[in-house]
Amino acid sequence: MPEPGKEHLIVGTAGHIDHGKSALVKALTGIDPDTLPEEKERGLTIELGFIFMDAPGYEKQIVFIDVPGHEKFVKTMVAGASHIDLALLVIASDEGISVQTREHFDVLQLLGIPRGIVALTKSDLVGADLIATLSNEVRGFLSGTFMEDAPIIPVSALTGAGLDDLKSAIRHEGGLVPKREDRGIFRMPIDRVFIMHGFGTVVAGTVLGGEVGIGDEVEIYPDGLKTRVRGIHVHNKDVERSTIGRRTALNIKDISKDMLRRGQCVTAPGSLEPANRLDTRLSLLKRHGKDLKNRDRVRVHIGTDEAVARLSLLDRGVLSPGDSAPAQLLLESPTVALPGDRFVVRTLSPAMTIGGGVVLDASPPKHKREDAAVIEEFRKLEGPLEARLEGMLLRSGFRPVRAADLARKLGFRGEAVQGPLDGLTAAEKIRRFGADKDEAYLHASAYGELAKRITSLVKKNAETHAYRPLTPVAELRAQFHKLTDAAAFAAVLTDLVSRNVLSQKDAGVGLPGTGPARSQKDQDLVDRVETAFRKAGFASPLEEDIQRKLGVNLGPFREILRSLIEEKKLVRLDPKVTYHQATVQAAREMVLAHLARHQSITIAELRTKLGLSRKYAHAILEYFDKIGLTRRVEDRHVLN
Repeated sequence: MPEPGKEHLIVGTAGHIDHGKSALVKALTGIDPDTLPEEKERGLTIELGFIFMDAPGYEKQIVFIDVPGHEKFVKTMVAGASHIDLALLVIASDEGISVQTREHFDVLQLLGIPRGIVALTKSDLVGADLIATLSNEVRGFLSGTFMEDAPIIPVSALTGAGLDDLKSAIRHEGGLVPKREDRGIFRMPIDRVFIMHGFGTVVAGTVLGGEVGIGDEVEIYPDGLKTRVRGIHVHNKDVERSTIGRRTALNIKDISKDMLRRGQCVTAPGSLEPANRLDTRLSLLKRHGKDLKNRDRVRVHIGTDEAVARLSLLDRGVLSPGDSAPAQLLLESPTVALPGDRFVVRTLSPAMTIGGGVVLDASPPKHKREDAAVIEEFRKLEGPLEARLEGMLLRSGFRPVRAADLARKLGFRGEAVQGPLDGLTAAEKIRRFGADKDEAYLHASAYGELAKRITSLVKKNAETHAYRPLTPVAELRAQFHKLTDAAAFAAVLTDLVSRNVLSQKDAGVGLPGTGPARSQKDQDLVDRVETAFRKAGFASPLEEDIQRKLGVNLGPFREILRSLIEEKKLVRLDPKVTYHQATVQAAREMVLAHLARHQSITIAELRTKLGLSRKYAHAILEYFDKIGLTRRVEDRHVLN
């Protein structure tokens, strides 16, 4: 019986049709991987087969994924091979290396499979000399690849010859397979969907990270289907939890089979996002023999999914066989991926494997081609975790990013990125601001450019607006709200003031030590406007009336008003009433004296005191309510 508590060793077959892959798996395990009636009738594998092999005393549970060998089912083969640990390359002794042998082996290399074994099947049909000749030919074929030192074992599913040697080789090579990197976030690409009688919908695949337990909420991407795990099966045995690297079947609630398909991915909720673009390092096979041009359409196989994509080559117009380049894949249907995932590229027609690569960013922006800054971002995204984080922050521009969001984009838990972020901060490559959950990061180059732009705008305002010594912080913030967020703006501005690059007074910002950039003529005009409002007292006319009376052009008059209001020499009580600060103070003393005697005041009572129209009394009391000096109770105003 299977042992779900053991770590799994997933062995995937590969090779040409009729070279005996399924027969070999049956001979090794005693179970026929071809279960569909059509497979029995036609004598060829159409769907993926999943079989476990008893290995008493071995530290891992060995699982076989048997793939189709026919050229029409290469996409199914890629789905099966995408997450295996050990490749079993099957070559018939009487036929040798054939067309699909080569293509399947290309796929194994492109997917980064770590180790492999060659099984020379049907060895009972040929003599020892031919086996030796084929072994030498295979060794030459594998030279310079990940399987150049792989065991080559003649076997016969019919007589059983070599099966013990093959089992031994599987155990030995399986022990050399490197441990999978666990990023901590649960993720399982779906390669099978079926209905289990009495249980309902079941999805199956290989867990690529994290763990899942009964009762856990999960989300199925790219469709955004949310559900809960009703049951977990590992090789048909119920378990409470399953972890990375294990072939796992999840019984899920309230989602019908027709809503599910191979290529979707079951994950922790909110941990992925549908991708319509992928930034990649794309490589073409040497033997492909044909250039790939910018804007060409290709078929992309990633995880268990496939999608058609248009190619955007970012540093050239043509990619030649044997070369690699930074490229963006513009997908015609959404998929899901994480940086580090490998993919295979095939032509549309005739369908053939031509290359593949690795995902660098699964949610990138659109790029301008042949842009040096974009190429530099790609270079960092191909580096270690610290460099990838720096690349992500370079890519975010002036928009700060929280540590949790950086971790999610890279497929890690938040704590996994904190150390590298601390290192980048200490090296002054990035800037940190905020605290706790609001803590965010900005690349140092973006931080510096933001500081430069803020300073430049303040300087420009001081030079062009002679009547305004300071730029209001609120107005300055509004100039940058589309470029960055309020927290980043505040952090940069505070830094500039602390370093005396800028000076701040009340709610305005200016250049240190410069003061108002006004000529004597300008200052005289400002004084005339201020005096007009001061002399008007409580009966202050409309602003435009004072402007016409003084004979000042409308543009400069508005600048003067704004400057006087920012300097708090004038107060705009409402759109139609503007007072000098001295008048506001007089009104304040008048209202407070009345409240001290009568506890409340009405608009009518203040109007009588002023001896003016209702609009002035109304504006004064509404203003005092607004600043919190008084508050309104029905038609009366009381001390707040």
